[in-house]
Amino acid sequence: MARGLILSSPTLTATCLLASFSITPPKSFKLSLGSQILHQYSHPQPCYLPLACCFSVSSSPTECPIDISKYREAFSRRMAMAGLKPHHRIALGVSGGPDSMALCVLTAGWKTAGVNAVSTESDGFIDGLLAIIVDHGLRAESKEEANIVCSRVSKMGIRCEIAHCDWPSGKPKQGQLQEAAREMRYQFFQEVCAQHQIGVLLIAHHADDQAELFILRLSRNSGVLGLAGMPFTSQIFPTHRHSYCDIHANQGLLLVRPLLEFSKEDMYKICQGGSEDWVEDPTNQSPLFTRNRIRMALNNLSPSAFKSELQAVISACRITRSYIDQICYSLLHRAVVIKDNGYAIIDLKILCPSKMEDICLMKFLSLVLQFISQRQRQIRGSALKLLMDYIRTFPCK
Repeated sequence: MARGLILSSPTLTATCLLASFSITPPKSFKLSLGSQILHQYSHPQPCYLPLACCFSVSSSPTECPIDISKYREAFSRRMAMAGLKPHHRIALGVSGGPDSMALCVLTAGWKTAGVNAVSTESDGFIDGLLAIIVDHGLRAESKEEANIVCSRVSKMGIRCEIAHCDWPSGKPKQGQLQEAAREMRYQFFQEVCAQHQIGVLLIAHHADDQAELFILRLSRNSGVLGLAGMPFTSQIFPTHRHSYCDIHANQGLLLVRPLLEFSKEDMYKICQGGSEDWVEDPTNQSPLFTRNRIRMALNNLSPSAFKSELQAVISACRITRSYIDQICYSLLHRAVVIKDNGYAIIDLKILCPSKMEDICLMKFLSLVLQFISQRQRQIRGSALKLLMDYIRTFPCK
């Protein structure tokens, strides 16, 4: 009888697992990065700034019009690479900052321009486009700010919905604030998309975000797959069943990051070219958070030589990840069966874990575990190592 391993989840079905792979288009690269990446990264003593501070508003200058046609063309190509067309129902994650406002400008233009343009509804909103604003409720003025952003986005012809966080278990502590807010944000994204029968969510992560994540993971001894950063597309799954009809939430939500090739500077130019205002959160400049300290360090580096080499290394890691993903994709087809009640059955005879490279086996197990546990975060390497050693050493059923 063939050896096997059974892992389980209570809510997922057999049609979802293979769709959970990231799609990362290969790019040309040169692998050369100076050791200054480690010397430049430091941990200064945090300066504790108050979180309850007002956002500042930046208006686009009118004296120097900016042509954003090249950004619109690049955005259109990225959407085509993701297999998306204007008639698809799409949601946008919007905070009101320059990144998400730039995403609104480009998506609205892409939806309404060209031969495949969609029509505008009688109420003035673009058909099949919804902006989701999450009010985390962590500051007294956050509700008013969410309404201001909603008004701005609505004037662009984008229907908008605000989700308010109640924090039934209490607001997160200072050290857990960013992670807890992120998890709550994506939970609302999934719920709102399910309610409106939307299967695609666009997020405004860009190249500078990718660089920050690279440094953060490098400081935590991440491997090459982690250093590859955020994928261009990925699939996220709900943490519980929804009762909405017609669209099955358990099929997951396609997450697309169409701005990964753009820089932070590009975000400002797109907003200015689209004559859109944005808000700046002063807490993003606080050295209290590790991500902010990394951002400050990167801003002090050469904008050309160092950053281009950093992006080249990330591209190299992405190509490696793409290759590993293809191997795992084939193995998922042949060695894994997902039962309707959420059980994953792994045929260890087909998998042959003793002959697999560590990096491939760990990625394979990570994909299966993330799927059945419905975790958006990566599985820790120590946990994967324990499971990998187990299935290589002990017979399982």
